[in-house]
Amino acid sequence: MIPLLASLRAALDQPVFPGKMIVWLLFMLSIVGWVAILSKAARLRQSRRADLAFTERLRKSKTTLEVYEEGREDEASLKHLVYQAGARETAYQLLGSREPRDASRDRIRQAGRLSGRQLESIRMAFQAGFRDAVGRLGAGVEALRGIAAAALLLGVFGFVWALMKGFDEARDFTELAPKAGGALGCLAISLLVAGPAILIRYALREIVRKRTADLERFRDNLQRLFERSFAAEEPVAPTAPPSSPAGETDEKAKRYHSIRDRLLRADEGDANAFQVNPIARQAASAGGALRGY
Repeated sequence: MIPLLASLRAALDQPVFPGKMIVWLLFMLSIVGWVAILSKAARLRQSRRADLAFTERLRKSKTTLEVYEEGREDEASLKHLVYQAGARETAYQLLGSREPRDASRDRIRQAGRLSGRQLESIRMAFQAGFRDAVGRLGAGVEALRGIAAAALLLGVFGFVWALMKGFDEARDFTELAPKAGGALGCLAISLLVAGPAILIRYALREIVRKRTADLERFRDNLQRLFERSFAAEEPVAPTAPPSSPAGETDEKAKRYHSIRDRLLRADEGDANAFQVNPIARQAASAGGALRGY
């Protein structure tokens, strides 16, 4: 810790340009980075609470568009944003208007069902609402990467500049050591500014990834709910009647008698008769002898 403090003090003892100027810029970047981190964490927490409240309200609704008919507005809830996009498009397909009106529940009941093309428009609306929600969810996270990159560049610039100036002005090692310490101090300050921004950015990206997967499941469930509620029933194609067992029995009987008659003709020396086993011919003749019984 003591060598680090000595390097930081040496960096502060540098001339106004570039030493103190770089330290001041790094200090401002640190403030901007922490403001971005804390504000993003607060927005994520607020949106999560709003999503839980909206999900609970949606579960208690008696109809699919009840929340929409109330004219509820909640900018903090990302799930409400997805729901609102699909509900507005559904109302437009049913009633020709995207804004909730008086007695819209009765009008929706009388509007009938939606065709396949109308349902496809609703799916596209849900997808657009999902993209808007994901964009809001990830807003501000990538700004931390820019803050970290700027801090590292400033630190490296101060480090190289201080070393170059120190080598030019120093006549022995005793004069070079303080300038090298100041150069290392600029680099250390840049790492202190960029480190939290990099690490917290990875943590926020993981939170955004999990929330995005949750929003995707919510969007898919809403699509299925709206399709079950408003899709028109598809006509069932008529099926061919099953073949009659009696007709099949008659066909088998005709086939049996035809073969039997051919066996008998073969026994009588028919020219068109086919060659058969003698035992089969004898069985056919015996059947003809017993026909009277």
